[in-house]
Amino acid sequence: MNNINPILRSYRSRLVYVAGWMIVIDVYISVAFYVSRIPFHILLIDALAFNLLLAMCFLPLWYPIRYNSWDKKSWRFNILAHCILFTLMLAACLGCSYAITYLFAAKDSGVYLDFMVSSLPWKMLEGALLYAIVVMVYHLCIAIEQLNEKAANEIRLTKMLKDGEINLLKSQINPHFLFNSLNSLNSLIIKDANQSQEMLVALSDYLRYTVLATHREISTLKEEMENIRRYLSIEQLRFGSKLAYEMNMAEDCLPLKIPTMLLQPLFENAVKHGVYESTEVVRIVARAAQKMQHLHIEISNNFDTEAVGQRKGSGTGLKNTKEQLRLLYGASALLQTKVENGTFVVALKIPI
Repeated sequence: MNNINPILRSYRSRLVYVAGWMIVIDVYISVAFYVSRIPFHILLIDALAFNLLLAMCFLPLWYPIRYNSWDKKSWRFNILAHCILFTLMLAACLGCSYAITYLFAAKDSGVYLDFMVSSLPWKMLEGALLYAIVVMVYHLCIAIEQLNEKAANEIRLTKMLKDGEINLLKSQINPHFLFNSLNSLNSLIIKDANQSQEMLVALSDYLRYTVLATHREISTLKEEMENIRRYLSIEQLRFGSKLAYEMNMAEDCLPLKIPTMLLQPLFENAVKHGVYESTEVVRIVARAAQKMQHLHIEISNNFDTEAVGQRKGSGTGLKNTKEQLRLLYGASALLQTKVENGTFVVALKIPI
């Protein structure tokens, strides 16, 4: 919380404070001149001395209000404390203002001595009213700061929770893919050393990117597709000619930013539900294009309708992607799916 007096924090607040006291002094002089009829120059010095002293005393009043835990103490204690503070301030201001005016303007004027006595009640009333206003303003400033601090903390907490959820979603590496890849690698080492080395490099690069992705919120479409190509090349080494893929990405789309690891679950989904159970060649096709300030990505794959109908998945990949979109953009409707003529299509619309 800011510890600087709110009146002194900005040029505007200082200007408002000075303007307010100018109005108070003007009203004070008008009323006092009408009531007492003492010489104007004496009244002017008296008004300036008393009100400027009050204005100066009210500035350090911020610190006992700011640092004292008023809300933790009884209302009787708070009232008593304010009464003592006000009495001390008023006594000091009255004594000093009377002394200044008497010494500099009214030393030989008996009229001012009478004015000192007659003005005491309404000076006390003015001081009490102004004191109450300043105290209320200070407490209001503290309340506003506390609300702002609370709101800022809630925003930070929400962001931390959201980042944690997104990182959790991104870090969910499919264990079956890892186990199957290692088993395939084990077989390849005996059968084809060159191919096993190729698969090992691709798997290493893929896992490195996946681990580092938890620390990155945004990547380019080009970076994401390169990692997806690694993933598909590993799966292609496992399934051979049974898996084919095609990437049709418009050149102007490749530098665009997208959430890291957003697309990975969708390709895993295509392999899992397309290739695993199919006896035919499964072709995964990805397309990307810019349309009306959105990056449109479409991922499609053919599948064996009978085999997939018997083996329904949990839909975790699609749920994760929808949840990421909801957390990042506040909408899960940015992802749509459809099935047509034995082809499963996933369409994303990512704001640029």
